[in-house]
Parts: sequence; C-alpha cells; structure tokens
Amino acid sequence: MNRTSAILLILLLAAFALPLVVLVAASLCEGDLVAFLKGSQAEVAFSTAQYTWFFSNEAMLHRFGNSLKITGGALLIQLPLALLGGLYLARCSWRSTRAVRFLLLVLLLLPFQSVMVPVFKLAKWTQLYDTQFAVMLLQGCSPLGMLIVWLLISTIPVEQWEAAQLDCKSQTKTLYRVVLPQIAPGLAVMFLLCFAEAWNLVESPSILLPDSYLRPASMVLNGTSSKNNAYSYADAVMYSLPIVAGYLLVARSMRWTAEC
Repeated sequence: MNRTSAILLILLLAAFALPLVVLVAASLCEGDLVAFLKGSQAEVAFSTAQYTWFFSNEAMLHRFGNSLKITGGALLIQLPLALLGGLYLARCSWRSTRAVRFLLLVLLLLPFQSVMVPVFKLAKWTQLYDTQFAVMLLQGCSPLGMLIVWLLISTIPVEQWEAAQLDCKSQTKTLYRVVLPQIAPGLAVMFLLCFAEAWNLVESPSILLPDSYLRPASMVLNGTSSKNNAYSYADAVMYSLPIVAGYLLVARSMRWTAEC
C-alpha cells in the first residue's frame, strides 16, 4: 500500500470513528458538548453524572432488558433456521430450490413498509399482537441468516462432501465434523449481523408493540432526557456496547481461527 492510499484510508476511518468519539466524549461531560463544539457559550465540564443517571433510571434499564429478551428470543429462532435452511439451499438439487432462493432474496430486499399491513393483520389473527413473541418470531424468520449460510456452504467443493460422506456416512456428522469447522468464521460474522439486526429493531416493534412498556430500548433512546432535560449521551453509549463487544469477540475468534 502506497502512502497516498494509507492516508486516504486513515482519513476514511477517522470520518467513521469521529461520531463515536464525540458520543463518548459528550457522555462524560456536564453540559452540551455538541452545542459547545458548534461555537455556543455553553459551559462544559468532565462528569460521570449521565452514567449515574442511567444506572438509576429503572425505566431505561427495563427497556434494555426488553432489548435483550427480544434479541435473544429472535436469535434462538433464527440461528437454527439459518443453518438448516442454508444447508437445504446449498445441497438440495430440486428445481424449486432456485425459486426459494429468489423468494428469500426478494424478502430480504423488500422494505418492511410494504408488508406492514399484512404483518399487523396476521398478528391480530393469531392473537400475538402486543406481545414480544410476535417481534421475536418475525425477526427469527428473517432470510438474512439462511442466505449467508447458503453462500458459505456453497464455497465447499462437492468432492469434499463426497469424501466426507464415505467416512461419516451421515449428513449430520458431515455437517458438524467437516463443514462447520470450515465456515466457522463466516458463521461468527453471520451471528454478529443477525444480532445487530435484532438489537436495532424499530419498525416491527412500532407496529406490533403498542404498549410502550414492552418496547425495546432502540425505540425510546430519542425520547430520553437527563436531569437537566438534555439528551443523555450515556444511554446511546451503553446501547452501543453490545454491538462493539460482539465485533471484538468475532474479530478475536477469527484471528484465533486463522492462527490455528
């Protein structure tokens, strides 16, 4: 990499990192740091008051608990479906498989607004409306995981499958002993993407959860306020931590796999 490319890459990374840096810095300030950076005469001083307020705010902690519950339930549904569905898409030779792939791709790219009314009516009909399980089920059936697993398994040569089946004589043993070790880094990335998608849900809870007590933290961050009626940046920082921690764990696992 030449010097020009390195400088451009550093500038690009800095541009992406700047909002996060400002967010963390603002969460550790008493006063509005953003207004201060804009040239306002606002007073700014170092303080951890926003984090103290966050951990004493039972309503916000409850919303974070809702986010964990909805995300965990959605992943428990989505990950097994993704693994089995991706295996089917990659190994099944039926002509209908192409149609299924195309349908899943269309569903992935389809905006939620176009299926909002059918989802609402279906939730009403199944009596799942205003329950967190409705959001978990809808997110758990997302085609993102299936398509990623299909692409990962498709990279494995057919000869490897045939050789492995001579040894294992079972599709299940072949999957766990031969396939999964090879696509483990890709599965880790898939888990992170599915987690981020479920953690940041806004559209489906806004339709299926009219009771604000059941809604996740992603829907109430814009409505939070600190003791001085200013935006609590600590809420946003704490909300971002699971995604950042997940990224670090995935990066570490991929580095460990590469070294092995």
